[in-house]
Amino acid sequence: MKLKTLHATQKVNVLLAVILFIGIAAPYPVQAQQLEWYSFEEALAIADSTGRPVMVDVWAPWCGWCLKMKRHVYPKLSTQLTKNFVLTRLNRDDNETTYQYKGERLTSLRLAQELKAESVPTVIFLHSTGDYLLHISGFVEANKLQMVLEYIGSGAYRQVSFATFQKKQ
Repeated sequence: MKLKTLHATQKVNVLLAVILFIGIAAPYPVQAQQLEWYSFEEALAIADSTGRPVMVDVWAPWCGWCLKMKRHVYPKLSTQLTKNFVLTRLNRDDNETTYQYKGERLTSLRLAQELKAESVPTVIFLHSTGDYLLHISGFVEANKLQMVLEYIGSGAYRQVSFATFQKKQ
């Protein structure tokens, strides 16, 4: 009797493992890429050498919406982010770390302000030369951020307004 129970249990375990694998694998046929975040100065250097724009995630340790962006929004867009952007993060509350930007040495807070981030979370896009392009304040769902990523990543921002770009999509 114990052998039958053990054998039946093994079958159930194998069946559960297969169901779990199929259940996990089916909705996500493409594995999300691991995002690589660089320091601000490294990101600018990489952007300059590759011609890719920079996406700056301005956050704070106490900000729940910032954490939600990091854990739930950015991973959904990992392929597009990795392919088209150089990623960096600024802790807006860090007043000790300084960064070189446009000939000035600025704290994280001062740099965030310089880049028009008045609240957290804020997503800022910079040209590959480090020049400011645009920013989005507040939490943004992945589907809405994806449109902005396409606009910046494709270089469409050079020719058309975002409103015009959205209409064509």
